[in-house]
Amino acid sequence: MDEAIVERLVLEWDDVYKKGQLSFWVLLAIYEKRKYAVEITEFMKEVSNGDFEVKEQSLYRALRRFKSMGLVTISEEDSPNSGPKRKYYGLSAIGIAVLKEFTVRNIKPLNTPKIISLLHAVESEAINYENN
Repeated sequence: MDEAIVERLVLEWDDVYKKGQLSFWVLLAIYEKRKYAVEITEFMKEVSNGDFEVKEQSLYRALRRFKSMGLVTISEEDSPNSGPKRKYYGLSAIGIAVLKEFTVRNIKPLNTPKIISLLHAVESEAINYENN
């Protein structure tokens, strides 16, 4: 099997996947607690073991979209180092409801015994593939 082809196809798929998951990760980050943009970015990087990073422009575009949809609230507070005020993003009641519904429909099914078993099998196969 040509590893270069596999890598190219996975990178293409990964790019599309991550664009589709941006909303979930942003809303999940501010569900945990309200955060400013840098904290949202750090949360996504931390929980994905560095595999999910977002460009600043994409993050702000998503946050503006969520604000116009009524999913997030924004509050400004003084910066601890006397710089410009920080914008903190939190989930509104409708934002929490949307995140919950999305999670029930799209994330919870991934946590079933059959899917977990299949994911372990795929991971084992990948490990065996790498060792051959």
